Amino acid sequence: MDATSRIPPEAPPALAGLTPASVLAETATLLARSAALRRAREGEGEGECAAPFANVVRPLVDDANRAATRLRILSVLLTSVWPDGKVREASRECETHIANAETAALMRADVAALVAAVFRDQKQEQEQELPQAREELDAQDLYLLGRMHSEFTRSGAALRDESARDRLQVAMAELSQLRVAAQKALTEADDGVWFDAHDLAGVPESIVSKLATRAQKEVHREVHREEVFVKFSNEQRVNVMRHARKESTRRRMYVAQQYRFSENVERLAKIVALRDEVARLLGFGNHAALKMEEKMASSVGEVEDQLRELRECLEPLAKADTEKLLLLKEKHSATAQDEVQDPSKLYVWDRTYYLNKQKKESLSIDTTELAKYFEARHTLSRMLALFAELFGMQFEQTEADVWHEDVMVYAVWDSVIEDGDFLGYLYVDLFERQGKYRAAHHILMAPGFIEGNGTKHYPASVLGCSFPTPTPFRPCLLQQGDVKTMFHELGHAIHNIVAHTKYAIPHSRDFIEIPSIMLENWIWIPRVLVDLGKHYTFLGVSKERVRTSSEPFEGASIGQPTEKAGGTLPLALAQAISRTKTYDQAHKILSQVQPALFDLAVHTPADHRAALEMDATALWNQTKHEIIQHSFGNTTEDWGFGQGGFPHIFRKYDAGYFAYPL
Repeated sequence: MDATSRIPPEAPPALAGLTPASVLAETATLLARSAALRRAREGEGEGECAAPFANVVRPLVDDANRAATRLRILSVLLTSVWPDGKVREASRECETHIANAETAALMRADVAALVAAVFRDQKQEQEQELPQAREELDAQDLYLLGRMHSEFTRSGAALRDESARDRLQVAMAELSQLRVAAQKALTEADDGVWFDAHDLAGVPESIVSKLATRAQKEVHREVHREEVFVKFSNEQRVNVMRHARKESTRRRMYVAQQYRFSENVERLAKIVALRDEVARLLGFGNHAALKMEEKMASSVGEVEDQLRELRECLEPLAKADTEKLLLLKEKHSATAQDEVQDPSKLYVWDRTYYLNKQKKESLSIDTTELAKYFEARHTLSRMLALFAELFGMQFEQTEADVWHEDVMVYAVWDSVIEDGDFLGYLYVDLFERQGKYRAAHHILMAPGFIEGNGTKHYPASVLGCSFPTPTPFRPCLLQQGDVKTMFHELGHAIHNIVAHTKYAIPHSRDFIEIPSIMLENWIWIPRVLVDLGKHYTFLGVSKERVRTSSEPFEGASIGQPTEKAGGTLPLALAQAISRTKTYDQAHKILSQVQPALFDLAVHTPADHRAALEMDATALWNQTKHEIIQHSFGNTTEDWGFGQGGFPHIFRKYDAGYFAYPL
């Protein structure tokens, strides 16, 4: 059969016709069905059941996996990317219902006892090496049993005190509501800072021309000054921090960002106290100790020791890098090229600006010109070609339900050299929209798994970014950091798609980042950079055409141009980019060590009173001042409360952010 005429064995997820009412109704139906199945299993597996795992445990797991193929869409996907705000709001309500149902399910003492009994039986049979085991379970079955047993144990199933059980459920429900509200604030934000046009001296006109003016935003108001609005979205904010010659402009941008999400400050205080209360109800010393039970790391102390050791190794390197930037600042202030307030200090709002100057002067890298070689769609197409070659895969664009016309869908296959089997679906949503989650991210849209009857379900992943939307006259051009981030998140998607597992068991949070961090190394190889980069003027149109299903990505030779000759990223420039891999690396890692230590500190109070009285704002600023190698302003007014905009602590990286720096 021709590769382009293959039909996947499972259709892509259905997304058409979703409304607030249908989202809520489908969620309620799925949760009710799962609850009914658990009730129907009451008493089964007790006594002399011939196969308690296959007859009782496996049906419950299969049901949970099947439900997840829709519940992931109805909650995580819709809240993150769906254009309709009413659907997003309904999806957030679903998130709380799902979380409450999960809490109730994991507190079922009868199911927990059954899982524990099967777990003990299997463990005993293994230890005694019995020739005739009651059930033959493979390694994945045994791993599932161990995970389930551990999850029930740390979720309250063993609690006997009814008042403690009731309080646990109430606290978990409150936590869910607070987390959803905090995530909504982060996702829906569309704020920024107004600047007079002359404040943006140094910012390229190609960037300034994209900014909204006061006259455009306030059409019914008479405008007397030429003002432009700089959003906090990564692209606009970073460009101001990278190019604005006035230190006062960069300071305003930075300080304003530290004062965002004031409502999340109070939410985080409540979340920290509730998490601590839950951990103590479950018999743990603190929330971090509870979360460590599901990670590769053996203890909080081990992680803290590793972070401190890493910090001690990096601080001298970061200090040396900071001294170089400070010399550069003094040099430019002496020649009146920059408007600075204090040439003797390198402030936090100076670093991006002088790093950009350093790259330009030392390596002849102009970041604005460099971006012209990384048009978003073309860069994506070459990334897919790279993954196709590395892992023996094919990506064929296909038709499927999508949530926006910009979304592209690929059917992903093993290469013919392997076995040509279908692997799953990849959705790509590159451009910004109001209400869309701002940071680049991967969404596990649907898990892959195999049911007990042999039915196979295939995974679906979403690569989500918020790059500026291109127009016929203005292509979307990526900075090197954007290219790295997109490759990282695409790595998560590929990891999900190529996994061949019987059960949809989530990875531990301190493992899940490892494959993507490892894959990032490819984009620093000069020949790979040459292949990824092509000047946008050589692409024929500014909105690069993406390959169609008649042009599958299969082992495209890295280093070979895919369009008409010309415009390829020069090898010398690719080599210069490669040399920036370790540029300011010590500071970048320390900038991850700081929130990692903060994350552990707020989740390891000495006692519950300490959790209730914790000043997270003071702790956030204290860790920044102790770890980051530059000045944060002359008064506390410059500090703000940056923890309110720390997204990972409101998601599932609580007591787990250490995975990034380590």
